[in-house]
This record gives sequence, C-alpha cells and structure tokens, in this order.
Amino acid sequence: MKTPRRCGRLAVDLLGCFVLPAYTLLFAGARTWFGTNFSVIAVTGRDHYRGFLLWGLLAMGYFSWTMLTSARRLPRRGQRMGAIALTLEACLSLIYAMALPYLPEFFPRVAALHVGLAALACVLLMAALLLMLLTLERGEPGRYRRLLWAWAGIAGGSAVLFLIPRMVSSALEVFFTISAALLARALWIKCGA
Repeated sequence: MKTPRRCGRLAVDLLGCFVLPAYTLLFAGARTWFGTNFSVIAVTGRDHYRGFLLWGLLAMGYFSWTMLTSARRLPRRGQRMGAIALTLEACLSLIYAMALPYLPEFFPRVAALHVGLAALACVLLMAALLLMLLTLERGEPGRYRRLLWAWAGIAGGSAVLFLIPRMVSSALEVFFTISAALLARALWIKCGA
C-alpha cells in the first residue's frame, strides 16, 4: 500500500517532469519559437484558447501545490506567510492574464495588461522561490546552494531569451515553465514536503 507521501512524490514527479513539460512543448508546437508566444497562439482559434487555459491551469496547479507545500517548511511564520502570499499572488496574476484576451490591434490596453500580468506572475513566482531558497540556505548553509545557482541560471537564461527577439517569446515561455517546474520540484523534494 502506497503512503500519501509516496503518492504525492509520484504526482509531483509525473506532473513536473513529464506532463507540464510535454504539454508546454506541445502547446508551443512547431511554430517559430522566437517569433510568437503563447498569448498569440491562444487567440488563433477556440481550440488554441482552450489549450492555453489548460496549460495555465496545469502550471498554476502544479506551482501552487509544490510551492505552498514547500513554504510550510520555512522556520518562521512571517517567512511562510511571505512565500505563500507571493505564490498566491503569482497564481492570481496568471488567472487574470489568462482571462484577458491578447488582441493588441483591437484592445491595446487590455493586451498590455495581459502582458503585464503574465510577466508579474513569473516575477512573483521567482521571488517566492528566492525567498524560500535564501531562508532555507541561511538555516542550513550549503544544502540549498545548488538550487540557488539553478535559480540564478533560470533568471539569466530568461533574460537572454528575452533579449534575443526583444519580446516574450515561446522559447522564453517554454524555458521558464520547464526550468521553474523542475526547480520547484527539487525544492519540494529537498524540503521533504
């Protein structure tokens, strides 16, 4: 009989290492990864919009589960509440971004708000990860150092992928989603959540 902990680990492994990365790659498709992005793909048809919503819900569910569970392992109440608040705000920003259509030629202000909220979701998610990693590293020096380097790699890689086309591209969204999912999984495992 499987324990709840083993079932949770299996679910995190399955979602973080296979389902979310595979779906992210499938949604990006064979289009020019540096010339388009998920928001543009989403408005090309009803099925694409449904696919975009499914991707967003899958990402939001995975990150909220792993990050909120990991946040409970932080030693101080204020640290826990800060990480939880950042994670929930990231999820809320993603929900709002998914709800707003990206149609800059018809609704330029709504499209700009969509882009801002999507970017804010990523920034808040990275801030939550950084808060947890720094807090845990301070409590156990050296134990979380590799994850801090991975965080820096994600931030640097995202900056490079933004600067190449000078826009948020599918390449950036694929890289960020998959690498952040793997980092959240590694943190969840290391925390023993």
